[in-house]
Amino acid sequence: MSMPNRTLKQKAYHETKKVLVITLYLWVVFVVLILHKAVVLREHYFEVASHGLALINALALAKVMLIARDLHFADFGNDVPLIYPTLLKSAAFSVLLAVFKILEEVAVGLYHGHSFHESIADLGGGTWSGILSLTAILFVVLIPFFAFAELGELIGEGKLGQLFFHAHPSLKLQQDAAGAGGRVLAEGSLEKGASA
Repeated sequence: MSMPNRTLKQKAYHETKKVLVITLYLWVVFVVLILHKAVVLREHYFEVASHGLALINALALAKVMLIARDLHFADFGNDVPLIYPTLLKSAAFSVLLAVFKILEEVAVGLYHGHSFHESIADLGGGTWSGILSLTAILFVVLIPFFAFAELGELIGEGKLGQLFFHAHPSLKLQQDAAGAGGRVLAEGSLEKGASA
């Protein structure tokens, strides 16, 4: 949700915050994949360089994601259940990031005089099935990210983060009229955020 009255400083802060959140999310994903690879290959050493490269890759891919989002890449209609834009964006962005990563690896490899297959050797073992499996993993791990983003846009900027990371005394557990327990919205709650 964009706010037209933001100053340049506020916009820069907001964009930097978005880049850092996406970078952190992707970096955690990449580190988990590196650890998984180390366990599968029974490597017993900790490569600081690979984690540093994962952070650089996460930062570069976060910028790609933000640019694509600003260009309304894979945007969906507003009057649909959130599952549709969540899955569509997860699929579209996983393919976009996979293509970007392949192009990046090939460009670096060609610069160093390697062939196409040598350049992509580290991506899923250099096979298309390996690359497709990594893209599928990326699709799955992007689902919670886009679910959170879509829900956040629906209820209002910053409100979802407040619900997850701050105390929320306006939400109470109460008994409904039929006697079954349920979460009921009290004054100043999500209904105000959804209509804002």
